[in-house]
Amino acid sequence: MKAGVPKSRAEVKDLEQLRQLFLDAPERSGVSDYWSDNSLLELYDSTFARRILWKWEAVVRELALKNWVPPPNASRWVDWGCGSGVASEAFLLGFETSEPQEIILSDRSLHAMQFSEKKIRHLRPQARIVPLSPEQLQIQETDLVLISHVLTELNDDQFQTLSENIESAAAIVWIEPGTPFCSRRLISLRQRLLSKFEVIAPCPHQGNCGLQEEGRDWCHFFAPAPSEVFQSSEWMNFSREMKIDLRSLPVSFLVLQKKSALKPSSTQQSVKRALGRPRFYKGHAKLLICSNEGVNEASLQERNHKSSFKSWQRDSFVVEITNAQDCD
Repeated sequence: MKAGVPKSRAEVKDLEQLRQLFLDAPERSGVSDYWSDNSLLELYDSTFARRILWKWEAVVRELALKNWVPPPNASRWVDWGCGSGVASEAFLLGFETSEPQEIILSDRSLHAMQFSEKKIRHLRPQARIVPLSPEQLQIQETDLVLISHVLTELNDDQFQTLSENIESAAAIVWIEPGTPFCSRRLISLRQRLLSKFEVIAPCPHQGNCGLQEEGRDWCHFFAPAPSEVFQSSEWMNFSREMKIDLRSLPVSFLVLQKKSALKPSSTQQSVKRALGRPRFYKGHAKLLICSNEGVNEASLQERNHKSSFKSWQRDSFVVEITNAQDCD
Protein backbone atom coordinates (compact mmCIF):
# COMPACT_ATOMS: atom_id res chain seq x y z
CA MET A 1 0.00 0.00 0.00
CA LYS A 2 1.31 3.46 -0.87
CA ALA A 3 1.74 6.03 1.80
CA GLY A 4 -1.26 8.31 2.11
CA VAL A 5 1.13 11.18 2.56
CA PRO A 6 -0.34 14.51 3.63
CA LYS A 7 -1.28 16.42 0.51
CA SER A 8 -2.40 19.54 2.32
CA ARG A 9 -1.56 21.48 5.46
CA ALA A 10 -4.86 20.26 6.92
CA GLU A 11 -3.78 16.62 6.55
CA VAL A 12 -0.37 17.40 8.02
CA LYS A 13 -2.10 18.98 10.98
CA ASP A 14 -4.43 15.97 11.35
CA LEU A 15 -1.49 13.56 11.50
CA GLU A 16 0.46 15.78 13.90
CA GLN A 17 -2.54 16.01 16.23
CA LEU A 18 -3.10 12.26 15.99
CA ARG A 19 0.52 11.53 16.87
CA GLN A 20 0.26 13.88 19.85
CA LEU A 21 -2.81 11.97 21.04
CA PHE A 22 -0.75 8.77 20.98
CA LEU A 23 2.09 10.45 22.88
CA ASP A 24 -0.35 11.82 25.45
CA ALA A 25 -2.11 8.47 25.84
CA PRO A 26 -1.52 8.02 29.61
CA GLU A 27 -3.19 11.38 30.30
CA ARG A 28 -6.26 10.68 28.16
CA SER A 29 -7.34 7.26 29.42
CA GLY A 30 -10.97 8.41 29.48
CA VAL A 31 -11.11 9.15 25.75
CA SER A 32 -13.04 6.35 24.03
CA ASP A 33 -12.57 7.22 20.36
CA TYR A 34 -10.02 9.55 18.77
CA TRP A 35 -10.96 8.65 15.19
CA SER A 36 -13.15 11.51 14.01
CA ASP A 37 -14.02 9.87 10.68
CA ASN A 38 -12.95 7.22 8.17
CA SER A 39 -10.78 9.64 6.21
CA LEU A 40 -8.53 10.07 9.25
CA LEU A 41 -8.38 6.30 9.71
CA GLU A 42 -7.43 5.86 6.05
CA LEU A 43 -4.70 8.48 6.38
CA TYR A 44 -3.39 6.79 9.53
CA ASP A 45 -3.59 3.29 8.04
CA SER A 46 -1.49 4.24 5.03
CA THR A 47 1.17 6.13 7.03
CA PHE A 48 1.78 5.48 10.72
CA ALA A 49 0.10 2.07 10.62
CA ARG A 50 2.34 0.90 7.75
CA ARG A 51 5.31 1.31 10.08
CA ILE A 52 3.55 -0.90 12.63
CA LEU A 53 2.75 -3.40 9.87
CA TRP A 54 6.47 -3.64 8.98
CA LYS A 55 7.15 -4.66 12.57
CA TRP A 56 4.47 -7.34 12.37
CA GLU A 57 5.91 -8.57 9.08
CA ALA A 58 9.37 -8.87 10.65
CA VAL A 59 7.95 -10.96 13.50
CA VAL A 60 5.95 -13.12 11.07
CA ARG A 61 9.13 -13.76 9.04
CA GLU A 62 10.96 -14.79 12.19
CA LEU A 63 8.16 -17.18 13.13
CA ALA A 64 8.36 -18.69 9.65
CA LEU A 65 12.12 -19.21 10.12
CA LYS A 66 11.28 -21.08 13.32
CA ASN A 67 8.69 -23.17 11.42
CA TRP A 68 6.01 -21.86 13.74
CA VAL A 69 2.40 -21.64 12.62
CA PRO A 70 -0.74 -20.75 14.58
CA PRO A 71 -1.61 -23.79 16.71
CA PRO A 72 -4.35 -25.98 15.20
CA ASN A 73 -6.54 -25.61 18.27
CA ALA A 74 -6.56 -21.80 17.85
CA SER A 75 -9.78 -21.66 15.87
CA ARG A 76 -10.50 -18.05 16.84
CA TRP A 77 -8.13 -15.16 16.13
CA VAL A 78 -8.58 -12.14 18.40
CA ASP A 79 -7.17 -8.77 17.32
CA TRP A 80 -7.26 -6.92 20.66
CA GLY A 81 -7.07 -3.14 20.29
CA CYS A 82 -7.27 -3.69 16.54
CA GLY A 83 -6.96 -0.04 15.44
CA SER A 84 -6.87 -0.17 11.64
CA GLY A 85 -6.37 -3.93 11.63
CA VAL A 86 -2.68 -4.26 10.74
CA ALA A 87 -2.05 -7.17 13.13
CA SER A 88 -4.77 -9.28 11.48
CA GLU A 89 -3.60 -8.07 8.08
CA ALA A 90 -0.03 -9.25 8.72
CA PHE A 91 -1.11 -12.63 10.10
CA LEU A 92 -3.64 -13.37 7.39
CA LEU A 93 -1.10 -12.52 4.68
CA GLY A 94 1.77 -14.25 6.48
CA PHE A 95 -0.13 -17.45 7.29
CA GLU A 96 -2.30 -17.81 4.21
CA THR A 97 -2.88 -21.53 4.74
CA SER A 98 -4.31 -20.94 8.23
CA GLU A 99 -8.07 -20.50 8.24
CA PRO A 100 -9.49 -19.37 11.56
CA GLN A 101 -13.13 -20.21 12.07
CA GLU A 102 -13.74 -16.75 13.50
CA ILE A 103 -11.89 -13.43 13.63
CA ILE A 104 -12.67 -11.09 16.51
CA LEU A 105 -11.89 -7.41 16.02
CA SER A 106 -11.87 -5.66 19.37
CA ASP A 107 -11.36 -1.96 19.98
CA ARG A 108 -12.89 0.77 22.11
CA SER A 109 -13.46 2.66 18.85
CA LEU A 110 -16.47 1.69 16.75
CA HIS A 111 -14.93 3.51 13.77
CA ALA A 112 -11.77 1.37 14.07
CA MET A 113 -13.68 -1.91 14.25
CA GLN A 114 -15.75 -1.01 11.19
CA PHE A 115 -12.66 0.05 9.24
CA SER A 116 -10.80 -3.15 10.18
CA GLU A 117 -13.76 -5.35 9.33
CA LYS A 118 -13.92 -3.92 5.80
CA LYS A 119 -10.19 -4.59 5.33
CA ILE A 120 -10.31 -8.14 6.70
CA ARG A 121 -13.37 -9.03 4.60
CA HIS A 122 -11.32 -8.12 1.55
CA LEU A 123 -8.54 -10.49 2.67
CA ARG A 124 -10.85 -13.32 3.81
CA PRO A 125 -14.25 -12.90 2.10
CA GLN A 126 -15.62 -16.13 3.61
CA ALA A 127 -14.42 -15.56 7.17
CA ARG A 128 -16.77 -15.03 10.08
CA ILE A 129 -15.79 -11.62 11.46
CA VAL A 130 -17.20 -10.35 14.74
CA PRO A 131 -16.54 -6.86 16.18
CA LEU A 132 -16.55 -6.78 19.98
CA SER A 133 -15.68 -4.07 22.47
CA PRO A 134 -12.95 -5.02 24.99
CA GLU A 135 -15.61 -5.07 27.72
CA GLN A 136 -17.60 -7.71 25.81
CA LEU A 137 -14.62 -9.93 25.06
CA GLN A 138 -13.63 -12.93 27.15
CA ILE A 139 -10.53 -14.77 25.95
CA GLN A 140 -11.03 -18.51 25.38
CA GLU A 141 -8.64 -21.47 25.29
CA THR A 142 -9.09 -21.68 21.50
CA ASP A 143 -7.90 -18.10 20.91
CA LEU A 144 -4.82 -16.79 19.14
CA VAL A 145 -4.52 -13.29 20.61
CA LEU A 146 -2.85 -10.51 18.61
CA ILE A 147 -2.05 -7.31 20.54
CA SER A 148 -0.28 -4.28 19.15
CA HIS A 149 0.89 -0.91 20.44
CA VAL A 150 -1.46 -0.59 23.41
CA LEU A 151 0.83 -0.55 26.45
CA THR A 152 1.20 3.22 26.59
CA GLU A 153 -2.59 3.51 26.69
CA LEU A 154 -3.11 1.12 29.60
CA ASN A 155 -2.74 2.10 33.23
CA ASP A 156 -1.43 -0.47 35.72
CA ASP A 157 -4.90 -1.83 36.58
CA GLN A 158 -5.87 -2.17 32.91
CA PHE A 159 -2.62 -3.94 32.12
CA GLN A 160 -3.21 -6.32 35.03
CA THR A 161 -6.75 -7.07 33.85
CA LEU A 162 -5.61 -7.75 30.28
CA SER A 163 -2.76 -9.96 31.51
CA GLU A 164 -5.22 -12.03 33.52
CA ASN A 165 -7.65 -12.25 30.61
CA ILE A 166 -5.15 -13.63 28.11
CA GLU A 167 -3.89 -16.39 30.41
CA SER A 168 -6.58 -18.62 28.88
CA ALA A 169 -5.36 -18.17 25.29
CA ALA A 170 -3.82 -20.90 23.12
CA ALA A 171 -1.19 -18.44 21.85
CA ILE A 172 -0.28 -14.77 22.23
CA VAL A 173 1.59 -12.46 19.86
CA TRP A 174 2.21 -9.03 21.40
CA ILE A 175 4.15 -6.27 19.62
CA GLU A 176 5.03 -2.86 21.04
CA PRO A 177 7.38 0.09 20.40
CA GLY A 178 10.94 -0.82 21.42
CA THR A 179 11.09 1.48 24.43
CA PRO A 180 12.36 0.62 27.93
CA PHE A 181 8.84 1.10 29.34
CA CYS A 182 7.18 -1.30 26.87
CA SER A 183 10.03 -3.79 27.17
CA ARG A 184 9.72 -3.91 30.96
CA ARG A 185 5.98 -4.49 30.77
CA LEU A 186 6.41 -7.36 28.31
CA ILE A 187 9.13 -8.85 30.50
CA SER A 188 6.77 -8.74 33.48
CA LEU A 189 4.09 -10.46 31.37
CA ARG A 190 6.59 -13.13 30.28
CA GLN A 191 7.52 -13.85 33.89
CA ARG A 192 3.86 -14.03 34.86
CA LEU A 193 2.98 -16.55 32.13
CA LEU A 194 6.21 -18.56 32.00
CA SER A 195 4.80 -21.54 33.92
CA LYS A 196 1.88 -21.92 31.51
CA PHE A 197 3.38 -20.91 28.17
CA GLU A 198 6.33 -21.83 25.98
CA VAL A 199 8.30 -18.79 24.80
CA ILE A 200 8.48 -18.96 21.00
CA ALA A 201 10.21 -15.61 20.35
CA PRO A 202 12.28 -13.54 20.76
CA CYS A 203 13.93 -15.35 23.67
CA PRO A 204 16.50 -18.09 22.93
CA HIS A 205 15.67 -19.88 26.20
CA GLN A 206 12.80 -20.76 28.54
CA GLY A 207 14.33 -19.53 31.77
CA ASN A 208 13.86 -16.34 33.73
CA CYS A 209 14.58 -13.13 31.83
CA GLY A 210 18.06 -11.72 32.36
CA LEU A 211 16.62 -8.19 32.19
CA GLN A 212 14.11 -8.51 35.03
CA GLU A 213 16.04 -6.02 37.09
CA GLU A 214 15.58 -2.50 35.78
CA GLY A 215 18.75 -1.10 34.24
CA ARG A 216 20.11 0.67 31.21
CA ASP A 217 19.54 -2.30 28.85
CA TRP A 218 16.19 -3.51 27.58
CA CYS A 219 14.84 -6.13 25.18
CA HIS A 220 14.33 -4.52 21.77
CA PHE A 221 15.13 -5.02 18.11
CA PHE A 222 14.96 -3.03 14.87
CA ALA A 223 12.56 -4.15 12.15
CA PRO A 224 13.58 -3.32 8.56
CA ALA A 225 11.43 -1.11 6.34
CA PRO A 226 10.77 -2.39 2.79
CA SER A 227 13.55 -1.33 0.43
CA GLU A 228 11.10 0.37 -1.96
CA VAL A 229 10.22 2.87 0.75
CA PHE A 230 13.60 4.55 0.30
CA GLN A 231 12.96 5.03 -3.43
CA SER A 232 9.51 6.54 -2.82
CA SER A 233 9.16 10.32 -3.03
CA GLU A 234 5.87 10.00 -1.11
CA TRP A 235 7.54 8.27 1.83
CA MET A 236 10.45 10.70 1.76
CA ASN A 237 7.99 13.58 1.90
CA PHE A 238 6.12 11.92 4.77
CA SER A 239 9.43 11.44 6.61
CA ARG A 240 10.29 15.13 6.25
CA GLU A 241 6.82 16.37 7.20
CA MET A 242 6.57 14.16 10.30
CA LYS A 243 10.29 14.35 11.18
CA ILE A 244 10.45 10.54 11.27
CA ASP A 245 13.49 8.41 10.50
CA LEU A 246 12.15 5.68 8.21
CA ARG A 247 15.17 3.49 8.99
CA SER A 248 14.40 3.32 12.69
CA LEU A 249 11.67 0.84 13.64
CA PRO A 250 12.44 -0.18 17.23
CA VAL A 251 10.23 -3.02 18.44
CA SER A 252 9.74 -5.10 21.57
CA PHE A 253 7.65 -8.22 21.22
CA LEU A 254 6.66 -11.51 22.77
CA VAL A 255 5.26 -14.70 21.23
CA LEU A 256 3.90 -17.34 23.60
CA GLN A 257 2.12 -20.67 23.08
CA LYS A 258 0.31 -22.67 25.72
CA LYS A 259 2.45 -25.61 26.81
CA SER A 260 -0.41 -28.08 26.59
CA ALA A 261 -0.76 -27.22 22.89
CA LEU A 262 2.87 -28.06 22.09
CA LYS A 263 4.49 -31.37 21.30
CA PRO A 264 7.19 -32.39 23.78
CA SER A 265 10.23 -30.33 22.86
CA SER A 266 13.45 -32.03 21.83
CA THR A 267 16.82 -31.10 23.30
CA GLN A 268 17.54 -27.54 22.22
CA GLN A 269 20.82 -26.18 20.96
CA SER A 270 22.55 -23.57 23.06
CA VAL A 271 21.49 -20.38 21.27
CA LYS A 272 22.44 -16.77 21.92
CA ARG A 273 20.60 -13.80 20.45
CA ALA A 274 21.67 -10.19 20.00
CA LEU A 275 19.48 -7.46 21.47
CA GLY A 276 19.23 -4.07 19.80
CA ARG A 277 21.70 -3.61 16.94
CA PRO A 278 25.13 -5.26 16.72
CA ARG A 279 27.94 -2.72 16.50
CA PHE A 280 30.21 -3.63 13.61
CA TYR A 281 33.97 -3.00 13.56
CA LYS A 282 36.80 -4.24 11.37
CA GLY A 283 36.91 -8.01 11.77
CA HIS A 284 34.43 -8.25 14.60
CA ALA A 285 31.16 -7.05 16.07
CA LYS A 286 30.09 -6.24 19.60
CA LEU A 287 26.67 -7.41 20.69
CA LEU A 288 24.45 -7.38 23.73
CA ILE A 289 23.77 -11.11 23.99
CA CYS A 290 20.79 -12.84 25.58
CA SER A 291 21.08 -16.51 26.55
CA ASN A 292 20.02 -18.85 29.31
CA GLU A 293 23.04 -17.56 31.21
CA GLY A 294 21.66 -14.02 31.27
CA VAL A 295 22.36 -10.85 29.27
CA ASN A 296 25.97 -9.87 28.64
CA GLU A 297 28.06 -7.95 26.14
CA ALA A 298 30.17 -10.09 23.82
CA SER A 299 32.50 -9.79 20.85
CA LEU A 300 31.90 -11.90 17.74
CA GLN A 301 34.71 -12.62 15.30
CA GLU A 302 33.85 -12.18 11.63
CA ARG A 303 36.14 -15.05 10.60
CA ASN A 304 33.78 -17.46 12.36
CA HIS A 305 30.66 -16.01 10.72
CA LYS A 306 31.71 -14.75 7.31
CA SER A 307 28.53 -15.92 5.60
CA SER A 308 26.35 -14.24 8.22
CA PHE A 309 28.01 -10.87 8.79
CA LYS A 310 26.82 -9.27 5.54
CA SER A 311 23.22 -10.38 6.05
CA TRP A 312 23.32 -9.12 9.65
CA GLN A 313 24.56 -5.74 8.44
CA ARG A 314 21.62 -5.52 6.04
CA ASP A 315 19.01 -6.79 8.48
CA SER A 316 19.89 -7.21 12.15
CA PHE A 317 16.40 -8.13 13.36
CA VAL A 318 17.34 -11.76 14.02
CA VAL A 319 20.98 -12.28 14.98
CA GLU A 320 21.37 -15.71 16.57
CA ILE A 321 24.57 -17.60 17.37
CA THR A 322 24.31 -21.35 17.92
CA ASN A 323 27.92 -21.98 18.87
CA ALA A 324 28.53 -20.47 22.28
CA GLN A 325 32.32 -20.71 21.95
CA ASP A 326 32.25 -18.21 19.07
CA CYS A 327 31.46 -15.38 21.49
CA ASP A 328 34.27 -13.89 23.54
